[in-house]
Amino acid sequence: MSSAVVEDVTPDMLAARERLRARMGVSGKQTGGKGTARRKVKKTSKLVGDDKRLQFGLRSIGAASIPGIEEVQMIKADGHIITFNNPKVQAAPNANTYVISGVGEEREISIPDLIKQLSAAGFDTSQSLMKKDDEDACDIPKLVEVFDDVAEKDDDECDEMEEQK
Repeated sequence: MSSAVVEDVTPDMLAARERLRARMGVSGKQTGGKGTARRKVKKTSKLVGDDKRLQFGLRSIGAASIPGIEEVQMIKADGHIITFNNPKVQAAPNANTYVISGVGEEREISIPDLIKQLSAAGFDTSQSLMKKDDEDACDIPKLVEVFDDVAEKDDDECDEMEEQK
């Protein structure tokens, strides 16, 4: 016959067990049943693999690093400019691929700064800005009472400007 051990549980033991449970806390981080290890930190996926794949792809097409570039500016069509200070520039001209990596700052274009930079680069900005203003003048009619008269005058002016070009 097997004898069962009967344990007398005193109120002091019950109070001690409650204190232990309160001190240890109720663990909701246990993934399995009784006796399994608790998960310490929730795992997050990292995007390191994307960077490694990009570098491998650049290496396979023969991209070379270009040193000495202090600043890169990209002008967007919506009137903003993206500026990279001290970027890492890689180029593979035979594949028509250029990679600019670094921290970019987006801001609105201020015309005086842009004109200074473009004129320093050798672009004739005054003619391009004037041409743009002339094209805008042909597209937008002035607000007057009789639309037909103004439309005929604007068409004549636009035709004269096109003949001069």
